[in-house]
Amino acid sequence: MDAGRPPIFDEVVRTDASPSQHQESTFDFMNRIAGDYWQHPRSLMQEWLDRIENGTDYRDLCQRLRSRDDEQFRSAFLELYLHESLIRAGYAVTIHPVIDGTSTHPDFLAERQCERFYIEAIAPGSTPSAKAAAQRRSVLFDTVNRLDDPNFILWLDELVEGSTQPAAARLRADLRRWLRGLDPDAPWDHDSTPAHQWQHAGWSATFKAIPKDAEARGRRTNHRAIGVYGHTGVGWIDDAPAIRKALTSKHHEYGDLDAPFVIAVGMYIHDTDRWHTTNALYGALGVQWSEGPDGEVVTREVRQSDGYFGVASEWQHRNVSGVLLVNQLMPYYLQRAEVTLWRHPNPVHQLPDHLGLPAHVIALPADMLTETPPASTAEEFFGLPAHWPPGEPWPDEA
Repeated sequence: MDAGRPPIFDEVVRTDASPSQHQESTFDFMNRIAGDYWQHPRSLMQEWLDRIENGTDYRDLCQRLRSRDDEQFRSAFLELYLHESLIRAGYAVTIHPVIDGTSTHPDFLAERQCERFYIEAIAPGSTPSAKAAAQRRSVLFDTVNRLDDPNFILWLDELVEGSTQPAAARLRADLRRWLRGLDPDAPWDHDSTPAHQWQHAGWSATFKAIPKDAEARGRRTNHRAIGVYGHTGVGWIDDAPAIRKALTSKHHEYGDLDAPFVIAVGMYIHDTDRWHTTNALYGALGVQWSEGPDGEVVTREVRQSDGYFGVASEWQHRNVSGVLLVNQLMPYYLQRAEVTLWRHPNPVHQLPDHLGLPAHVIALPADMLTETPPASTAEEFFGLPAHWPPGEPWPDEA
C-alpha cells in the first residue's frame, strides 16, 4: 500500500470475534472483529476507496472513515457509497467541484453524456448533550453486559438516567449477588419473575432475570448479559422534523446552480412505510370538509403546506431538484439500506428521467404519489452475491 494512500483498516492478524460493545465505535469494531464474514465489508470499503483518484480526497475520506466518532464515520461512508453508486451508474464524478461565486463546494458533480447534476451529502448528528448521555448509558450497558452469569440473562425493564457517570461496576457486583440466590429451574413468567432495583447518584435501574435454556446453562461465554432492552417504553415517533432540519442546513449553501441539485440525507430511522419522509417532503395529509350541492358533507384528503417542497400554489426550495434519502446504511449490510429519491414537483432544474441509481423514485404528479422501483436490486447493482457477506457473522452461535 502506498504510504500516501494508507488503508482504511489495520493490516494485522485478527483474533477477537466477540460482539461489539456499546462504547465501541463502528470503526473500532470493524477494525478488530475476526472472521471471514467481516473481511468482506472491509475489503469492499477499501475497493471503493481505491477508486478515489485524487490523493488528497482519498486521505480525507480515509481519515474520516477511521474516526472513532460514529457520526463522522457514517457521514464518510455515505459519501463513499454515493461516489461508488455514481460511478456504477456510468457517471464521471468530480469531487468538490468549483462553483463560481462561492468558496464552498458540493460533494460531487456527476456527468454522463449530456446529463449533469450536483449532489451534497449530509448525515445529521446528535447534540453534544445527547451524545454525552448516550456515552453514560453505554458505560452502564457495557459494564453490566460483562456479567457473564451461567444461568440467567437480564431484562432491563426500567432505567432512569443520572447526570454523571454511573457506578456500573458496583451495579454489576450487586446483580451477581442477586442472581446467585435465584433458582433457574423455578417457574418463570414475565409478570412474576424476580426483579432487582438499583439506585445510585440519580440513576435507577430495574432488571428482571430470565433463565437460560437448560442446555445453555453452566457455561460462561462472551455473550451480552442484557438480552432485552425494555426500558424505552412506547411513544409516538415523528422523524419528519429531523429530515426537514437536515435539508434546511444545506439548501442555501450554493445558491441557484446551473444544473439539478440533489441533497442526499443519511438517516437511521424506522420508516418502512415512508410515512415520515412523505410528510417531511410533500406535507402531512389532512382532511378537508366542504358542503356539496345537496347540503351533504364532502371530505377529501389534502396535503398540508408544511412539507419541505411546499404545495402547488407555493412551491418551496425549487433549487433542490430532489432529495435522496439513504436509510439504515451500514458497511456490513449495505444492500439492505432503503434508498429513495424524492423528486421536487416543480424544480428550477429538472433531474434526468433515469439517474440509474439503486433507488426507488418517488414523485408527486397531480397530487398523487407515484413510486418507480430501481431497474436492479442493490446486490446486482454493486455486483454482490445474493447472500452477502457470505458465511456466518457469529459461527459459534450457528
